[in-house]
Amino acid sequence: MFIHYKKTHLENFVENLYISHSILQPEDITISRLSAELNIHVDYAPVQSRAYESLSGLRCILLNNRSTPMKQRFDFLHELCHMLRHAGNQMVLPVPFIKAQEEDAEKFVLYATMPFFMIQPNNLSADYNIAIQQICKIFGVSRDMAKIRFDQILRREYEGEMLPGEYEEYKSFDSVQQKPEIQQVIDKPVIFAYYDPHSTLDGPDQLIVCLDHNTLSTQHEWIVPVEERFEEIELDALKNLELESASRGDLICFDGELTLQLHQLVYRYGWSKRNFVLQMRDIEQILEADQSTVRRFL
Repeated sequence: MFIHYKKTHLENFVENLYISHSILQPEDITISRLSAELNIHVDYAPVQSRAYESLSGLRCILLNNRSTPMKQRFDFLHELCHMLRHAGNQMVLPVPFIKAQEEDAEKFVLYATMPFFMIQPNNLSADYNIAIQQICKIFGVSRDMAKIRFDQILRREYEGEMLPGEYEEYKSFDSVQQKPEIQQVIDKPVIFAYYDPHSTLDGPDQLIVCLDHNTLSTQHEWIVPVEERFEEIELDALKNLELESASRGDLICFDGELTLQLHQLVYRYGWSKRNFVLQMRDIEQILEADQSTVRRFL
C-alpha cells in the first residue's frame, strides 16, 4: 500500500540511521536499544530534558524522571535529533535558527517513532479510524500522534498521485483529453487550489501554479498572490497535468510579498515544465517567519 508515497530527506536520514544500526522493528525503538546502538549515555533527573557532549567526547542525554515513559521516549528522540543534526548553542543562536531546529526535531520524532518503512509492510485497515488504532498499537503511541502521522502519509500519497510524470498510466492520450480546458495554452499565470479530503488545514493544502511561456522565460521571479481566492481543482483533473514540485527554497518572502523564484525552477527543470506544486504549509511558515522578522524591527 501507499505506492505513491515519497519520503522526505529527513525520513531517509532516519531510515538509514535505523537500518545501519539494526533498528528494524517497532519494538526496537526504545531508549535502551537506541542509546546502546548509538553509544549515548542516558541519565534521569528531575530537570528539563536536554542533550550535551562532555569535554571527553561522551554524548549524553538527560531525561526528566518525572515524565511518563512515553514522554521520555519522545524527549529522547527529540534530543537525539539535536545531537545528530544540529550544531550551535541555542542560548546564543538567532530565534529563526532555534525555531527551525525545533521544527526539525519535532518532525524527526514523528518519523523516528513511526518510520514509514515499518508502517508500509503492515496491512492497515481501509477504515480510517481502525487504521489509526492499529498504528497506536504497533508503535505504542497516543491516538493523537498516530492520527497526525497517518494523515501526513495520506496527504503525501495524494501528492504522489498528483505528480503523474512518474506513473505511465497517467500519461495516456485519453487521460489528457478528459480535461482539455486545463491543457489549453495559457497566456498568463493561473493558480488552482487543491483541498485534500483528509487534511486538517482550514484552507487548501497545495497551490498549483500554471505558468505561461512568456512569464517563465522573461521573469526572474514571480509574485504569488496568496491573498486571492483560487479556483478549486479536483484530483482527477490534476492527473491530467504534468506537475513538478516547487521546494520551500524556491519561495522568498520579504515585507509580506511572496515570490516564486522562476530562475531556480528553470535551472532545475528546464523550459518545458510549466506546472508546479506549492505546499501551503511551506507558504504559511515562510509568511510567518517574515512577519516575525518585521515585528522585531517595529
